[in-house]
Amino acid sequence: MPIKDIPTLDDIDVSGKRVFLRVDLNVPVGKNGEILDTEKFKDAVDTLKEIVSAGSSVVVATHQGRPGSSDFISTEQHAKYLSEFSGINVEHVDDVMSKWVRDRISSMKPGEVIMLENLRIISEENEELSVDKLLRTHFVRRLGPLFDVYVNDAFQTIHRGHPSLVAFPYIKPSAAGRLMERMLKELWEIDSIKGKRVFLLGGSKVEDKLKVSIYALRHGKVDEVLSGGLLGILLAMAAGHSAGKSAEIIDDLDILLPAAKELLSSYKDRVFYPVDFVVTQNGKKNIVPVYSVPKDAKIVDIGPGTVEIYKERMADSDLVIANGPMGIFEDPEFRYGTMELIKAAKDMKGEFVFCGGHLSSAARMLDMKNSRIYTAGGATLYSLAGMPLPALDALREGSKRAH
Repeated sequence: MPIKDIPTLDDIDVSGKRVFLRVDLNVPVGKNGEILDTEKFKDAVDTLKEIVSAGSSVVVATHQGRPGSSDFISTEQHAKYLSEFSGINVEHVDDVMSKWVRDRISSMKPGEVIMLENLRIISEENEELSVDKLLRTHFVRRLGPLFDVYVNDAFQTIHRGHPSLVAFPYIKPSAAGRLMERMLKELWEIDSIKGKRVFLLGGSKVEDKLKVSIYALRHGKVDEVLSGGLLGILLAMAAGHSAGKSAEIIDDLDILLPAAKELLSSYKDRVFYPVDFVVTQNGKKNIVPVYSVPKDAKIVDIGPGTVEIYKERMADSDLVIANGPMGIFEDPEFRYGTMELIKAAKDMKGEFVFCGGHLSSAARMLDMKNSRIYTAGGATLYSLAGMPLPALDALREGSKRAH
């Protein structure tokens, strides 16, 4: 992924300008709505400080969760954490594009920083559309005229096609922030590694993981896929096994199951699903083979047999890219599979890349200094799978236009 055609902060003048800074502060959230991991705030600091030190006023924007999910919360906490880590006062406003917010943006003085409310309270920020349609959204038409410069430092979201990520480079001088610049350089280095490449995929975003697996295998970007989490459950179901109550938590199962069956059929010797699971049933925890998950049981982790098989598959790999936990990581009782596979990275001959919220947190818990640890899950996977990256394409294409 060449970065020479992506403009950076070295290529534009932000001095004294009003800057729209898109970051990614979408973080894990606890049961009581508290932020659990602050690593992304540390990542966002360098770009913010550099822009403010140039005498600019900055409007910071991020999304958090999705409507209807438990982590769909206000960005009020985010503003406080960003203030704490940057040493800059970040004022939170409780809307995105109301007249009051637009007036506040218009009245900003040099050095002032405000953070908008969670972008996804705006319905348009939950849509992935063509550039022409994005440019016609109320979001872009209302906020676009208020800014002089657009900076995208939300590397974690470059695989998405939302208005705040794609539209502005086509109408404003734009650049990648320092985190984006660094990550693109590092992923270019990782993608240059030769030899056996393995994806270790778990977590909850099963549609994304399935899409990445299919694309990467089809285009020769990965040799094997080892699955856990919801993807592992889906693939076990595709192979004809019962998932008990866990089948109920996979959205769009009628669409995903046929695709999973096709994946197993096309790459049966290169796609692996768990041979055993840890399940809970009537308040008790048991280990059961994949072919005998009780109908009233819930799958909570991969079993020890699966852990050993996956360790063997990873041991002789030149590159392993891991995204998402193998079980319900939020509960310490169901972290065994995830933690054992992370520990196995220490014995690998090749490079190990941890990406995504819970997995990168777990890797830091175990002090995995010999591995690369990134908060960006989907973006890293999409990049290394060679998939389209709309936000990156926008920076590249937008830079060719005269503003």
